[in-house]
Amino acid sequence: MIEILEKLGEVTVLAYVVSSMLVTGMSQRLGDVLAPLKEPRSVIVALSLNFVAAPLLAILLSRTIPLQPAHATGLLLLGAAAGAPFIPKLADVARGNLPYSVAIMLLLMVGSIVFVPVVLPFIVLGVSPDPVRIAEPLIFSMLFPLAIGFALNARLGRVNNILLPILRKLSNLTFLLLLLLLVGLNLQALYETLGSYAIGTYVLFVVAMVLLGYAVGGMDSRKRTVLALASGQRNISVALVVSVESLDDPAVVIMLLVGAVAGLVVLLGVARLLRADE
Repeated sequence: MIEILEKLGEVTVLAYVVSSMLVTGMSQRLGDVLAPLKEPRSVIVALSLNFVAAPLLAILLSRTIPLQPAHATGLLLLGAAAGAPFIPKLADVARGNLPYSVAIMLLLMVGSIVFVPVVLPFIVLGVSPDPVRIAEPLIFSMLFPLAIGFALNARLGRVNNILLPILRKLSNLTFLLLLLLLVGLNLQALYETLGSYAIGTYVLFVVAMVLLGYAVGGMDSRKRTVLALASGQRNISVALVVSVESLDDPAVVIMLLVGAVAGLVVLLGVARLLRADE
């Protein structure tokens, strides 16, 4: 039964990511998404937060809090990987600037493909990530569906209007199912980490990154909210690829899964709080 649920979880992740990327592309104009990437301050701040501040914070926490070595490694992996597919969903929950959320997601995803293989070996001993292995799932499950969505939006307006509500419902349903499966399948892992500092440390990391992102996010409240949430939401997929490929340590994978559950739950709550302040 567990194996069936795990397979269902894998299918659900893929279904959610692909459908959400299609919805994102079909509901946004490409020009609106690319516009924020032409603002040097916005790009520099986002890259600095996610590829300077986040890794440094992960290193600081891993050295000051008595984490198990595998948990510390998992935290460092998460600190280095950004550009998660959940960013537009969090922005939607918080009623943030959706085109900006897609721009930030793309920027950080490309940044992770470059940053993780180059810098991570200096942060985590024994890690030598393959950039191709990191890029493949991001390209095929995120970039391709997003590009198809943009094409449908630009070329097939009437078809786009028919498909978009259906795909949006599918995306919402798979997201809810994914949340249930993430929590249900990882209850044992969550329980096993209760005696350690793993959950508390990762929640502290997420909250600190959200606060930092909010503090430097500029005057536009809807963009500031998106940057804050994007800085807290790490790219679990990239971290898992690196862990499986280079480390082969189940305890590190457990930390990553715990991070996926705890981080997403915390950020959904933060997104609703930020929405309430609008």
